[in-house]
Amino acid sequence: MFQVMPRYLPIDTYDAETPVLFVNTHKELSELTACAMHRFTVVRDLADTLTSLNLKNTSDCDLVRITRAVHLLMREGCAVLDVVQARALQRENEYKATI
Repeated sequence: MFQVMPRYLPIDTYDAETPVLFVNTHKELSELTACAMHRFTVVRDLADTLTSLNLKNTSDCDLVRITRAVHLLMREGCAVLDVVQARALQRENEYKATI
């Protein structure tokens, strides 16, 4: 028997005692992957920018802001990909059960 995923799964971003942001697990896989991809693309572009900066003139405060943004975007992207992976595994298992 397969476990049904709840419609909304919380994204734990550590900025609230109770979840505020949720992933709609019933969205199309293409929409979920686009959401995750957007976050990872922003992180990649930010990392590309960092590689071209002269860090000698960058303050510790700026680095903290950048790492917080990267961390938050990666957590959100990974949470969405977790849903995509669970849905894909569920489909595979349902397919195998019909064979």
